[in-house]
Amino acid sequence: MKFKFLILATLIATCGGSQDLNREKRIVSLSTTHTQVIQVLGAERLLVAVDSFSTTEMSIEKIDAFTVKAEDLVKLNPDLVIVAFDFNGIIEGLESLEIKYVLLPPARNFQEVYSQIEEIGNLTNKVDESLDLVSSMKSDVEEIIDNFTQDNIKVFHEIGFTYGIYTINENSFIGQIYNLLGIENIANLKEDPFGSGYPEFSEEEVIISNPNLIVVGHSDYLNKDLSTRTGWEEITAVQSGNIYFLDENLANNWGVSTVDLLNTLSEIGQFKEAPATTYLNEYSEEIQNSLASQNNLLYLVLFILMGLFAYSRTREQKETV
Repeated sequence: MKFKFLILATLIATCGGSQDLNREKRIVSLSTTHTQVIQVLGAERLLVAVDSFSTTEMSIEKIDAFTVKAEDLVKLNPDLVIVAFDFNGIIEGLESLEIKYVLLPPARNFQEVYSQIEEIGNLTNKVDESLDLVSSMKSDVEEIIDNFTQDNIKVFHEIGFTYGIYTINENSFIGQIYNLLGIENIANLKEDPFGSGYPEFSEEEVIISNPNLIVVGHSDYLNKDLSTRTGWEEITAVQSGNIYFLDENLANNWGVSTVDLLNTLSEIGQFKEAPATTYLNEYSEEIQNSLASQNNLLYLVLFILMGLFAYSRTREQKETV
Protein backbone atom coordinates (compact mmCIF):
# COMPACT_ATOMS: atom_id res chain seq x y z
CA MET A 1 0.00 0.00 0.00
CA LYS A 2 2.78 2.42 0.93
CA PHE A 3 4.51 1.53 -2.32
CA LYS A 4 1.42 2.46 -4.35
CA PHE A 5 1.11 5.76 -2.50
CA LEU A 6 4.73 6.60 -3.26
CA ILE A 7 4.15 5.93 -6.97
CA LEU A 8 1.14 8.24 -6.93
CA ALA A 9 3.03 10.98 -5.11
CA THR A 10 5.95 10.68 -7.53
CA LEU A 11 3.68 10.96 -10.58
CA ILE A 12 1.93 14.01 -9.15
CA ALA A 13 5.27 15.67 -8.36
CA THR A 14 6.55 14.86 -11.85
CA CYS A 15 3.49 16.40 -13.51
CA GLY A 16 3.39 19.57 -11.42
CA GLY A 17 6.96 20.08 -10.24
CA SER A 18 8.13 22.33 -13.09
CA GLN A 19 5.21 24.70 -12.55
CA ASP A 20 6.07 25.01 -8.85
CA LEU A 21 9.63 25.93 -9.77
CA ASN A 22 8.33 28.57 -12.17
CA ARG A 23 6.20 30.19 -9.48
CA GLU A 24 9.23 30.50 -7.24
CA LYS A 25 11.41 32.32 -9.78
CA ARG A 26 11.45 36.11 -9.62
CA ILE A 27 12.28 37.95 -12.85
CA VAL A 28 12.84 41.64 -13.49
CA SER A 29 12.54 42.58 -17.18
CA LEU A 30 14.09 45.91 -18.14
CA SER A 31 13.20 45.33 -21.80
CA THR A 32 9.77 45.83 -23.37
CA THR A 33 10.65 43.31 -26.06
CA HIS A 34 11.48 40.53 -23.63
CA THR A 35 8.56 41.30 -21.35
CA GLN A 36 6.36 40.70 -24.37
CA VAL A 37 8.09 37.40 -25.14
CA ILE A 38 7.63 36.24 -21.53
CA GLN A 39 3.95 37.13 -21.69
CA VAL A 40 3.35 35.26 -24.94
CA LEU A 41 5.13 32.18 -23.59
CA GLY A 42 2.71 32.15 -20.65
CA ALA A 43 5.29 32.97 -17.97
CA GLU A 44 4.09 36.45 -16.99
CA ARG A 45 3.49 35.34 -13.41
CA LEU A 46 7.26 35.15 -12.93
CA LEU A 47 7.63 38.91 -13.39
CA VAL A 48 8.06 41.03 -10.27
CA ALA A 49 8.94 44.24 -12.14
CA VAL A 50 9.12 45.50 -15.73
CA ASP A 51 10.39 48.59 -17.54
CA SER A 52 8.10 51.60 -17.69
CA PHE A 53 7.15 51.03 -21.34
CA SER A 54 5.96 47.45 -20.84
CA THR A 55 2.23 46.78 -20.72
CA THR A 56 0.96 44.38 -18.07
CA GLU A 57 -2.28 43.93 -16.16
CA MET A 58 -0.43 42.66 -13.10
CA SER A 59 0.14 44.93 -10.11
CA ILE A 60 3.93 44.94 -10.28
CA GLU A 61 6.54 47.67 -10.13
CA LYS A 62 7.36 49.74 -13.21
CA ILE A 63 11.01 50.77 -13.56
CA ASP A 64 12.77 53.38 -15.69
CA ALA A 65 15.29 51.17 -17.51
CA PHE A 66 17.33 54.22 -18.56
CA THR A 67 18.11 55.44 -15.05
CA VAL A 68 17.74 52.46 -12.72
CA LYS A 69 20.79 51.24 -10.80
CA ALA A 70 21.49 47.68 -9.70
CA GLU A 71 21.16 48.76 -6.07
CA ASP A 72 17.56 49.77 -6.73
CA LEU A 73 16.70 46.18 -7.68
CA VAL A 74 17.97 44.53 -4.50
CA LYS A 75 14.68 45.12 -2.68
CA LEU A 76 12.90 43.02 -5.34
CA ASN A 77 15.13 40.04 -4.57
CA PRO A 78 15.27 38.96 -8.23
CA ASP A 79 16.55 35.57 -9.36
CA LEU A 80 17.15 37.02 -12.84
CA VAL A 81 17.32 40.46 -14.44
CA ILE A 82 16.83 40.75 -18.21
CA VAL A 83 18.41 43.77 -19.90
CA ALA A 84 18.66 44.89 -23.49
CA PHE A 85 21.05 47.81 -23.01
CA ASP A 86 23.80 48.56 -20.51
CA PHE A 87 22.32 51.87 -19.37
CA ASN A 88 23.70 53.66 -16.30
CA GLY A 89 26.31 50.96 -15.67
CA ILE A 90 23.61 48.43 -14.79
CA ILE A 91 25.71 45.41 -15.88
CA GLU A 92 28.68 46.27 -13.68
CA GLY A 93 26.34 46.90 -10.78
CA LEU A 94 24.55 43.58 -11.16
CA GLU A 95 27.85 41.74 -11.32
CA SER A 96 29.20 43.48 -8.20
CA LEU A 97 26.04 42.55 -6.31
CA GLU A 98 26.17 39.01 -7.72
CA ILE A 99 22.67 39.29 -9.17
CA LYS A 100 22.14 36.92 -12.08
CA TYR A 101 21.36 38.70 -15.34
CA VAL A 102 21.17 38.11 -19.08
CA LEU A 103 21.95 40.75 -21.71
CA LEU A 104 19.88 40.36 -24.88
CA PRO A 105 20.64 43.36 -27.14
CA PRO A 106 18.57 44.41 -30.18
CA ALA A 107 18.45 41.66 -32.79
CA ARG A 108 19.94 42.42 -36.20
CA ASN A 109 18.11 39.66 -38.06
CA PHE A 110 15.39 37.06 -37.61
CA GLN A 111 17.84 34.36 -36.53
CA GLU A 112 18.83 36.48 -33.54
CA VAL A 113 15.14 37.06 -32.78
CA TYR A 114 14.53 33.30 -32.75
CA SER A 115 17.61 32.64 -30.61
CA GLN A 116 16.52 35.18 -28.00
CA ILE A 117 13.01 33.74 -27.81
CA GLU A 118 14.45 30.25 -27.28
CA GLU A 119 16.79 31.59 -24.60
CA ILE A 120 13.86 33.22 -22.80
CA GLY A 121 12.09 29.87 -23.08
CA ASN A 122 15.03 28.16 -21.35
CA LEU A 123 15.20 30.79 -18.61
CA THR A 124 11.47 30.56 -17.84
CA ASN A 125 11.14 26.79 -18.21
CA LYS A 126 9.01 27.27 -21.32
CA VAL A 127 11.22 25.40 -23.76
CA ASP A 128 8.47 23.62 -25.70
CA GLU A 129 6.39 26.79 -25.95
CA SER A 130 9.36 28.77 -27.26
CA LEU A 131 10.18 26.15 -29.89
CA ASP A 132 6.54 26.06 -31.04
CA LEU A 133 6.46 29.85 -31.18
CA VAL A 134 9.65 30.06 -33.24
CA SER A 135 8.33 27.39 -35.60
CA SER A 136 5.12 29.37 -36.18
CA MET A 137 7.06 32.59 -36.71
CA LYS A 138 9.40 30.98 -39.25
CA SER A 139 6.45 29.61 -41.20
CA ASP A 140 4.69 32.99 -41.26
CA VAL A 141 7.87 34.87 -42.22
CA GLU A 142 8.43 32.52 -45.15
CA GLU A 143 4.82 32.92 -46.30
CA ILE A 144 4.94 36.73 -46.13
CA ILE A 145 8.18 36.87 -48.11
CA ASP A 146 6.91 34.41 -50.73
CA ASN A 147 3.72 36.43 -51.20
CA PHE A 148 5.52 39.73 -51.75
CA THR A 149 5.25 40.45 -55.48
CA GLN A 150 5.90 44.17 -55.95
CA ASP A 151 8.91 45.16 -58.08
CA ASN A 152 10.88 48.39 -58.49
CA ILE A 153 10.29 49.75 -55.00
CA LYS A 154 12.84 52.27 -53.78
CA VAL A 155 12.38 53.26 -50.14
CA PHE A 156 13.70 55.92 -47.82
CA HIS A 157 13.15 55.00 -44.15
CA GLU A 158 13.50 57.93 -41.76
CA ILE A 159 14.08 57.36 -38.02
CA GLY A 160 14.95 60.94 -36.95
CA PHE A 161 14.66 64.49 -38.24
CA THR A 162 14.97 67.31 -35.69
CA TYR A 163 18.65 66.75 -34.85
CA GLY A 164 19.61 65.61 -38.32
CA ILE A 165 18.06 63.11 -40.68
CA TYR A 166 18.80 59.54 -39.67
CA THR A 167 17.92 56.41 -41.59
CA ILE A 168 18.67 52.68 -41.67
CA ASN A 169 21.18 50.62 -43.64
CA GLU A 170 21.67 46.90 -44.24
CA ASN A 171 23.18 46.40 -40.76
CA SER A 172 19.90 47.22 -39.03
CA PHE A 173 17.00 44.83 -38.48
CA ILE A 174 14.61 46.86 -40.64
CA GLY A 175 17.30 47.06 -43.30
CA GLN A 176 17.43 43.26 -43.26
CA ILE A 177 13.65 43.13 -43.72
CA TYR A 178 13.81 45.34 -46.81
CA ASN A 179 16.53 43.08 -48.20
CA LEU A 180 14.42 39.98 -47.59
CA LEU A 181 11.48 41.56 -49.41
CA GLY A 182 13.67 42.69 -52.30
CA ILE A 183 12.91 46.37 -51.65
CA GLU A 184 15.72 48.75 -52.60
CA ASN A 185 16.74 50.86 -49.62
CA ILE A 186 18.43 54.05 -50.85
CA ALA A 187 20.68 54.10 -47.74
CA ASN A 188 21.46 50.39 -47.72
CA LEU A 189 25.20 50.90 -48.24
CA LYS A 190 25.47 54.17 -46.31
CA GLU A 191 28.10 53.73 -43.60
CA ASP A 192 27.81 55.06 -40.07
CA PRO A 193 30.84 55.65 -37.82
CA PHE A 194 29.51 53.44 -34.99
CA GLY A 195 28.40 50.48 -37.07
CA SER A 196 24.94 50.78 -35.50
CA GLY A 197 22.99 50.41 -38.73
CA TYR A 198 21.52 53.90 -38.32
CA PRO A 199 23.55 56.40 -40.39
CA GLU A 200 22.94 60.10 -40.81
CA PHE A 201 21.59 61.07 -44.23
CA SER A 202 21.32 64.43 -45.95
CA GLU A 203 18.23 65.91 -47.57
CA GLU A 204 20.21 66.24 -50.79
CA GLU A 205 20.88 62.51 -50.80
CA VAL A 206 17.17 61.78 -50.39
CA ILE A 207 16.22 64.15 -53.20
CA ILE A 208 18.86 62.79 -55.60
CA SER A 209 17.90 59.16 -54.83
CA ASN A 210 14.24 60.02 -55.56
CA PRO A 211 12.49 57.17 -53.67
CA ASN A 212 8.97 56.17 -54.66
CA LEU A 213 8.17 55.16 -51.05
CA ILE A 214 8.96 56.98 -47.80
CA VAL A 215 8.48 55.40 -44.39
CA VAL A 216 8.70 57.60 -41.29
CA GLY A 217 9.43 55.43 -38.27
CA HIS A 218 9.62 57.97 -35.45
CA SER A 219 7.42 60.31 -33.43
CA ASP A 220 9.69 63.29 -34.11
CA TYR A 221 7.09 64.91 -36.35
CA LEU A 222 8.66 68.33 -36.79
CA ASN A 223 7.88 69.32 -40.36
CA LYS A 224 5.54 66.34 -40.65
CA ASP A 225 4.27 67.53 -44.02
CA LEU A 226 7.20 66.30 -46.11
CA SER A 227 6.10 68.36 -49.11
CA THR A 228 7.07 71.54 -47.24
CA ARG A 229 10.70 70.44 -46.92
CA THR A 230 12.79 72.30 -49.47
CA GLY A 231 13.10 70.31 -52.68
CA TRP A 232 11.08 67.32 -51.39
CA GLU A 233 8.05 68.30 -53.45
CA GLU A 234 9.91 66.87 -56.47
CA ILE A 235 10.38 63.42 -54.91
CA THR A 236 8.21 60.74 -56.52
CA ALA A 237 6.97 59.36 -53.16
CA VAL A 238 5.85 62.84 -52.07
CA GLN A 239 4.12 63.57 -55.37
CA SER A 240 2.26 60.25 -55.33
CA GLY A 241 1.48 60.37 -51.62
CA ASN A 242 3.33 57.13 -50.91
CA ILE A 243 4.33 58.20 -47.39
CA TYR A 244 3.65 55.96 -44.41
CA PHE A 245 4.09 56.75 -40.71
CA LEU A 246 5.12 53.52 -39.00
CA ASP A 247 4.06 52.83 -35.41
CA GLU A 248 7.13 53.56 -33.31
CA ASN A 249 6.54 50.74 -30.83
CA LEU A 250 6.22 48.23 -33.65
CA ALA A 251 9.42 49.51 -35.22
CA ASN A 252 11.46 49.49 -32.00
CA ASN A 253 10.63 46.00 -30.69
CA TRP A 254 12.46 42.99 -32.07
CA GLY A 255 10.71 40.06 -30.43
CA VAL A 256 7.42 38.34 -31.18
CA SER A 257 5.98 41.38 -32.98
CA THR A 258 8.69 41.25 -35.67
CA VAL A 259 6.39 39.17 -37.88
CA ASP A 260 3.81 41.97 -37.69
CA LEU A 261 6.58 44.44 -38.57
CA LEU A 262 7.58 42.34 -41.58
CA ASN A 263 3.96 42.03 -42.70
CA THR A 264 3.35 45.76 -42.27
CA LEU A 265 6.41 46.70 -44.34
CA SER A 266 5.35 44.11 -46.91
CA GLU A 267 1.89 45.69 -47.20
CA ILE A 268 3.41 49.17 -47.36
CA GLY A 269 5.80 48.01 -50.08
CA GLN A 270 2.85 46.82 -52.14
CA PHE A 271 1.06 50.13 -51.54
CA LYS A 272 -1.73 48.42 -49.63
CA GLU A 273 -3.42 49.65 -46.52
CA ALA A 274 -1.30 48.41 -43.61
CA PRO A 275 -3.08 45.68 -41.63
CA ALA A 276 -3.56 45.53 -37.90
CA THR A 277 -0.96 43.67 -35.87
CA THR A 278 -2.59 40.24 -35.88
CA TYR A 279 0.31 37.80 -35.60
CA LEU A 280 1.22 38.72 -32.02
CA ASN A 281 -2.39 38.12 -30.94
CA GLU A 282 -2.51 34.82 -32.79
CA TYR A 283 0.71 33.60 -31.18
CA SER A 284 -0.59 34.55 -27.73
CA GLU A 285 -3.81 32.62 -28.34
CA GLU A 286 -1.91 29.59 -29.67
CA ILE A 287 0.30 29.41 -26.60
CA GLN A 288 -2.60 29.90 -24.19
CA ASN A 289 -4.66 27.21 -25.93
CA SER A 290 -1.67 24.88 -25.74
CA LEU A 291 -1.27 25.59 -22.03
CA ALA A 292 -4.96 24.96 -21.46
CA SER A 293 -4.71 21.60 -23.25
CA GLN A 294 -1.68 20.64 -21.16
CA ASN A 295 -3.48 21.58 -17.95
CA ASN A 296 -6.55 19.57 -18.97
CA LEU A 297 -4.33 16.58 -19.64
CA LEU A 298 -2.63 17.02 -16.28
CA TYR A 299 -5.96 17.13 -14.46
CA LEU A 300 -7.14 14.04 -16.34
CA VAL A 301 -4.01 12.10 -15.37
CA LEU A 302 -4.36 13.16 -11.74
CA PHE A 303 -8.07 12.23 -11.77
CA ILE A 304 -7.29 8.76 -13.12
CA LEU A 305 -4.47 8.22 -10.62
CA MET A 306 -6.65 9.32 -7.72
CA GLY A 307 -9.39 7.00 -8.94
CA LEU A 308 -7.00 4.07 -9.12
CA PHE A 309 -5.73 4.90 -5.66
CA ALA A 310 -9.28 5.01 -4.23
CA TYR A 311 -10.19 1.76 -6.01
CA SER A 312 -7.07 0.02 -4.67
CA ARG A 313 -7.83 1.29 -1.16
CA THR A 314 -11.40 -0.04 -1.34
CA ARG A 315 -10.27 -3.47 -2.53
CA GLU A 316 -7.75 -3.78 0.27
CA GLN A 317 -10.41 -2.89 2.84
CA LYS A 318 -12.78 -5.53 1.46
CA GLU A 319 -10.03 -8.17 1.47
CA THR A 320 -9.23 -7.31 5.07
CA VAL A 321 -12.87 -7.77 6.06
